[in-house]
Amino acid sequence: MKKRLGVAVLGIGLLVPTATILQAQDHHDAMAKHEWNDGEKDAWHRYLKEKHIKDHEWDHASKRERANYWKWRDSHPDQH
Repeated sequence: MKKRLGVAVLGIGLLVPTATILQAQDHHDAMAKHEWNDGEKDAWHRYLKEKHIKDHEWDHASKRERANYWKWRDSHPDQH
């Protein structure tokens, strides 16, 4: 019984880091497919207005704001 429990714990211990790495890779791949262009400027300002965030330029956005923006863009494909 103890041996089975040890194997199960070891298995879980190996799966968690693997899942974390795969999730990070998915996030990296999603970010890599985005490209800033002239059309994004208008969408950026629409995003800020919709989210009630003080208007500011992309260059002044934090990493978190940028990530949230790209998530929003993925859910608004008709505005690309």
